[in-house]
Amino acid sequence: MARRILVIDDDADVRKLAVMRLQLAGYEVLEAPDGQAGLETLRKELAPVIIVDLMMPKVHGYAVCQEIRNDPALKDTYIIATSAKRYPVDIRKAMEMGANAYLIKPYEMEELMEKVCEAFVTLESLAEEAAAHAFTFWLRLWGTRGSIATPGPKTLRYGGNTSCIEMRHGRRIFMLDCGTGAREMGVAIQREFGEMPLEIDLFVSHTHWDHIQGFPFFQPVYQPGNRIRIYSLRGSDKSLEKVFTGQMDGSYFPVELTDLKGSLEFHELEGPLELGDLKVTHFGLNHPGLAVGFRFEAAGKSLVYLTDHEPYCRLAGVNDLNRRLDREVDEFVNGADLYIREAQYTEEEYVRKKGWGHSTWKDAVDSAHAAGVKRLCLYHHDPMHDDIALDNILSACWEYMKSQGMKFECMMGADLMELTI
Repeated sequence: MARRILVIDDDADVRKLAVMRLQLAGYEVLEAPDGQAGLETLRKELAPVIIVDLMMPKVHGYAVCQEIRNDPALKDTYIIATSAKRYPVDIRKAMEMGANAYLIKPYEMEELMEKVCEAFVTLESLAEEAAAHAFTFWLRLWGTRGSIATPGPKTLRYGGNTSCIEMRHGRRIFMLDCGTGAREMGVAIQREFGEMPLEIDLFVSHTHWDHIQGFPFFQPVYQPGNRIRIYSLRGSDKSLEKVFTGQMDGSYFPVELTDLKGSLEFHELEGPLELGDLKVTHFGLNHPGLAVGFRFEAAGKSLVYLTDHEPYCRLAGVNDLNRRLDREVDEFVNGADLYIREAQYTEEEYVRKKGWGHSTWKDAVDSAHAAGVKRLCLYHHDPMHDDIALDNILSACWEYMKSQGMKFECMMGADLMELTI
């Protein structure tokens, strides 16, 4: 943001002092002797902050404020009104006409500097908020490891926490799985929002340990007033709520599910969901037990989260049925702007681990190509793969993609990585 300020004041001495002090502070300063000249200058130079006297010839300061707020090109200008008039009615009128702040003359230069600093802090905050809403989805990866957490010096770059992704869409907060990465996500959310009541939508791909073991350490579930909605499939022999209740049984954990202060809602998925303007669909995966992938769509953008899946032709051989089942997975992913896909094994490792319910990096890349995605994020890293091994896998992906003429972007997921769509 340009550190440019326009000073509009018919008092030449006041104007000169203000200009000198602002220039000493490193600002680029423009000046105008009346409201009409000030508006002409502002339309040419677009200063983000103006300091305008209310009582001036030609066009007074109230009118300047009103003109700025009615002009789409200028309406976001931060206006500091100044005047010797200290009557509440005049201060109120200036604010009604569009002023953001009011300085009573004669003012000290340091008073002026405080108002100017406040102005730029406010504008920068608004710019950051606007940038945050300039995309449909914002994601932070809090856990990218599969099977079991792997802390230590050899996993520093890609991280060792198990599956957990934070997703923001507008002002809504979502979680994709709640492995050990959920603890750090909860700490960050509590730091960001403090005591403010929160609503969080948690989508669980399946309830194997590495996808739920962070839930008991997720701070927002302990905060009264928070509302956590949990979405997944019904268990094969028990309800979703009973699965989570069992995880926090007193034999395994000192706090039981019923002791949590946050409000928990369990939703067993049966079909598509509409959450505001967000559409959520799920698709059954080939993994021991019950597991699903999720597709999130809004404003013409799409994200697919697909973890713990073994291609059917890989597992059971190539035939018409298995080809159709594999094709249906790619159709679910079709055209995604971002595809987060499990890629746990190398080709050599899969020979020994066939039937364990996981993919190779080549499976993930081939699926991304068949589905015509824009970006692929490799995920659910094997606990035996340290940072160097993951570097080598990513290089192998790029070489394979180049040899096959594949054009989409491919990256390796890492804890604390941020992605936007």
